[in-house]
Parts: sequence; structure tokens; C-alpha cells
Amino acid sequence: MPANIFHNYQLKNMRKIFSLLLWVATVATMAQQNPPLPVDPKVRTGKLENGLTYYIRNNGLPENRADFYIAQKVGSMQEEDNQAGLAHFLEHMAFNGTKNFPGKSMLNYLQDNGIKFGTNINAYTSFDETVYYMTNLPTTNQNLMDSALLVLHDWSNAIALEEEEIEKERGVIREEWRTRGGAQQRLWDQLLPKMYPGSKYAKRMPIGSIDVINNFKPEEIRAYYHKWYRPDLQGIIVVGNVNVDEMEQKIKALFSPIALDPERPTREYYPVPDNKEPIVAIATDTEARNTSIMMFNKHDPMPEELKNTQAGYLTQYILNAAASMMNQRFAEMIQKPDAPFTSAYAYDGDYFVAKTKDAWTVVAGSAEDKIKDALAAMVRETERVKQYGFTASEYEVARTNILKGYEDAYNNRDKQRNSAYSQEYVRAFTDGEPFPGIEFEYQFMQAVAPNIPVEAVNQTIKQLISDENIVISVTGPQKEGLVYPAEEELLAVLTAVKAETIEPYAEQVIDEPLVPSPPAPGKITKEEKDLAMDATVWTLQNGMKVILKNTDFKDDEIRMTGTSAGGYSPYAVQDPVNSKMMNAVMRVGGVGNFSATDLPKVLAGKTASASPGISLTTQDFNGSSSIKDFETMLQLVYLYFTAPRKDSDAFQSFVQRTETQLKNQEAEPMVAFSDSITAALYGDNPLTARTKAADLKQLNYDRIMEMYQQQFSNPGSFVFTFVG
Repeated sequence: MPANIFHNYQLKNMRKIFSLLLWVATVATMAQQNPPLPVDPKVRTGKLENGLTYYIRNNGLPENRADFYIAQKVGSMQEEDNQAGLAHFLEHMAFNGTKNFPGKSMLNYLQDNGIKFGTNINAYTSFDETVYYMTNLPTTNQNLMDSALLVLHDWSNAIALEEEEIEKERGVIREEWRTRGGAQQRLWDQLLPKMYPGSKYAKRMPIGSIDVINNFKPEEIRAYYHKWYRPDLQGIIVVGNVNVDEMEQKIKALFSPIALDPERPTREYYPVPDNKEPIVAIATDTEARNTSIMMFNKHDPMPEELKNTQAGYLTQYILNAAASMMNQRFAEMIQKPDAPFTSAYAYDGDYFVAKTKDAWTVVAGSAEDKIKDALAAMVRETERVKQYGFTASEYEVARTNILKGYEDAYNNRDKQRNSAYSQEYVRAFTDGEPFPGIEFEYQFMQAVAPNIPVEAVNQTIKQLISDENIVISVTGPQKEGLVYPAEEELLAVLTAVKAETIEPYAEQVIDEPLVPSPPAPGKITKEEKDLAMDATVWTLQNGMKVILKNTDFKDDEIRMTGTSAGGYSPYAVQDPVNSKMMNAVMRVGGVGNFSATDLPKVLAGKTASASPGISLTTQDFNGSSSIKDFETMLQLVYLYFTAPRKDSDAFQSFVQRTETQLKNQEAEPMVAFSDSITAALYGDNPLTARTKAADLKQLNYDRIMEMYQQQFSNPGSFVFTFVG
């Protein structure tokens, strides 16, 4: 399908969804004009005459450091059949000599300046993009800053591609090809031809073809390089403690002379065909750890014209809210005994690896013998949402949490790290994602989101989930005696569930305070100054020590730790299984009057968390909160001291999920190797041995909670530290 026809087809189908947004806006003109989103004014962006795009931002975290990226809108999808693997090979060659840095001199120079290859210098090649980066460079070294720009320049158009280096790199790629990136790579090799029939995505794994790697001529990779590595497909990103004006002038001076071929080929975006009948793809591998099921409801992605508009932004909000509500339902299901899956979540985004098709996607992990049960539950919950949507109270919780996330980001807007901005601008360049800035996003969402009703969410989801464009994938371990359902069996599950009479979601609304009867206030019996730490130390009337230290790392965050000596060591020798599993089990029931799945509803809109933990020698608390929600964090600590909660159903579900996970682990060669090393070092010590699936039969929930209450019975033995 030609690109312009594909584009018009997208636009026609997606307008049905985006028209929903025209009646939810708070301002009348929004419905008439659909205003574009602004560009974050703190980012200097521009485009040179040769088409190269740049993004520059001054940012102070970490201090005196900067990130340098060059993103290319090309990847393995630009390869022809006789070039399969050259995009990835070319990425390797970028580190084997350029015009201004012959041989390994680039890596040697950067590493001599403390920039470590693999950590701070690296690259990746995907289907539709190739990205090179240098991170955490000290900005106090001006020569290094200038050299980093020169490296980006050479990567853009001056990679040497010397024949001798190409021959050396063939061996490196062969070894990478031999290991095939582990089980995931081999599973994808099986899945893609089935998931993308009639699409180029089916045969463009970036690792490529070993025949091509062994036999391509040096001039072929040079031709690919000069054809596709060109300024109109390249974006330069610089973020850190830099002078934006000076950096812009240097980018213009260095990159403007790069010529753009007037007869350059068009960069095609290859479509993914629709499918009327469901597609099923099953893949197995001897080293796969888990059994995973994915169900895709494919749909057209948001047209470029709408991505950077207010309607497009609100559509993404609606999809995020829907995923949040769906995931809360899955969390509740997982806590029940005999749950159909061990994990499950939903999202809307790229259809697996494709940029030209999106999908409402549900992912679940399951026991090996519950694949059909898991798929049935995934289909049933998807149909439930399609038929009945979400409830107003579910939406209120999701919307409150989303808006709270914007508020937290806004309050800490001056404490964002370079890496977050760098990656945001890479996505802006490669995928067209908007970047209006948190100041606009916070104010816009606070004004508009409260006026978007749950009906808009439900109608949008209903449009996305249809009886066509369904793809189901199953991946898992390949081992003796394990038989996977046939494709026909999985299709029969899909058909049967869709024919069921499905009831609306039965929601349990929570309407009570976190702490129903707050305790009487205590007293500070002693206050001291710790000059070495520049901190204040309190002693409370119950004996607890509290250390307070003021910091400016973040503008609206308080971090908490609490520690007391003891741990599970008193029980470890006589009861090793319950002792070692205590840390994982003691929180599964929730706390106070709330189950583990109800607790997030009570905390909706609050930035506060706190949870207990236990090790061999200590019992601990860890938590964090905003300034406004500091008391909520303390209330959680109070409840974990005074009102730990048991939930037998949640415990049984935990045991079942953990048994599946441990059985999967035991099939891995590396786990057996690790067990052998542990046995050689520590013998048969039960405290160092890995917990096995068979050990779970010894778990005693009552005993674990009894040990918990004993070790957390004395708040006066704790030292709490608050930093913020």
C-alpha cells in the first residue's frame, strides 16, 4: 500500500475516535480549532537547511554533566533482503574508526576521560531507528564537550568503514549471532512471521541474516550508510549544564556543511495489514523461563496531524486511564485463589515491534497447564470492558492518580535528570511524541481532565476493541512432556468466551479513612543536634529515635527509612523456609482494614508509600511521600506496627504464583549452576540455599504473621530517618 494511501486510511478510521474529544473540552474554541500543543520553551529546537534537527536544553542534574545523542530515523526496516543485518553491523562499525577518530582512538579518548564504554557510550539498532549516545560527560572539560560534538558529526556522515575493520567485526557479529541474544531473540524469530503476514516486519529482525553477515561486500555497507545516514533523518540531542546559545552555534557550524543528496530516496514507513480472522502464533524455546500470553486488538495509530494537538494529548490520557483501570481489575483477580494467571496488565501502544500499527494489548503470565484458562480470562475481561466499560468510581480513582502524577512531576520539575529529557527528545524525533513541558501539561490536565467523563473513556475503548484485527501469541519453555494447546484450541477458547453472557464488573467501593481511630499524640522527650550529619535527632516517649535532615535533592519529596536489630535470625535455624519467605509473605494481606488491592484505592491521589521488610539481622521500613502527604506515610507505618492484616485467599494465590515462578527457575541451566556454586561455598546451610517449589509446602501463614508481630512489636527499638 503506498504511503499516502496508508496515511489517508489511518486518518479516516481514527477520526471516529478523536471526534469524541470535541465535546469534552472546557473551551468552546477547542472543539472548533483543536489547538496545537506548544513546544517546551526550555528546549531550543531547530532544523538546519540540510534537514538536520536539533534539541538543546540546559539542565543541572547531575551537576556539571551532559548527555549527547544522535538519533537516526532508520533501522533494519530500510534493509533489502540482501542487506539483512547491515543496519546493526553499521552500528558496530561506528566504534571502529571515523574520519576524525581512526581505529579505537574515539573509545580510548573517551574512556581516558572517565566515559565508560557500554555504560556511558553505547548504541542500539531497532526496526525503525538507530540511536548512538554518550552520557554523563563532565561539562567542565570544554575540549571533551567539543570532541563529543565531533563524535556525533562523524557518526552522522564520516564513519570510516575500512575493509580490515569490517572483516574483524564479522567475527564479533558471528558470535553475537551464535548466541542469538538468548531465548527472547529466538522466540521473536518464530513469532514475527506469524504475527506480521504480508508485512516487511516479518523478516527484519535487526540481528539479520548470517549469510549476509558472512558474505556482504564492504561497498554494500558503505552504500547503505550513505543512502540512509543523512541529515534529514538525523536528530542531535544535547542536555545538561551547557550554554544553549553557544551549543546551538557549534551545532550549526559543524553540521550545516553536511550535504543532503537532492536525489535521496524516500524513507518509507511500511504498513501492517489488517486481519479479518484471528491470528495465533505459538513459540517455544528450551531456555525460555516463563509462559506468556499476549492478546492484541490492532488499530491504526494516531495520525501525525493529531499527535501534537490538544485532542491527541487528551486521547493519550484516555488510553492511560483505561489501562490503569484494567490493571486494577487484574490486580484484584490475581489476589484470589486459583487465579487464571500469575500476572496480567494492559496498555495501548505499538503493535509489538511495529511503528505503523498500534494495539490495545493484554499481557498475562500463566502456569504451563493454565494457558487456556489465562486466555479465557483475558478475553472475558476485554469483552467485559467492551460491553460495559468502566464505572464512574473506578475512573475517579484512575483520574485522581494520573493528575497526582502530573502534580508530583510539576512540583519536582527542577529536579529532573538529564537522561529523562534526552530520552524524551529521542522519542520526539523518532516517533513524533509531543514535548510541551510539564508546566503546560500540569496546568492543561488540571483544567481539562476533570471535565472528561467516564463515557468518553468507555466509548474510546469500545472503538478500539473489535472482532477483527485480533492476534494472540503464546511463548514458553520447550521441555519434555509439555504439550501446548494447538492454534485451533486457542481459537476455540476465543470463540467460546465471546459467546458467553458476561456480567458487568462488580466493584467494591471503598469509603472509609486509612486510620479509623487515630492514636493520641505522643511527645518528643529529647532533642539533639548531630553536627557531623547536620541533622536533628529526636527521642520519642516510646523510645524511638528519629533523625531529620533537610536536603534539596528534590523539591517535593521526603524519603524515610526505619531500622531495628533482630531480623529473622532468631527463627532461621529451626524454621528456615518460613523465615526466608517472611519478607515476601508478610504484606500480601494488606494492612489495617484494607486488602492489598483495596489499599491503592484508599491512597488514590496521594503520593505516599511505606512498607515493612525483614532480613536476617534487621527489620526495616522504607517509604517516601510528598510534603503534603507526609502524614499518610506515617499512618501507613502506624498501621504496619499495630494492625497487620491477614488474607488467606491472597496468601493462597501468592503460593500458587510463587510455585509457578520457582518451577520455571528450576528449568534454567544458570540456576542449576548458581545452586552448585552456593552449595560449594556454604554446603547444606539452609539459610543460603535457594527456596525451591517443593519448600512451599512448609509455608505456614499463621507462623509467619506470628513472627512478624514479634519482630515489629516494639517501635522503641527502631531508628527512623527522614530526608527531604
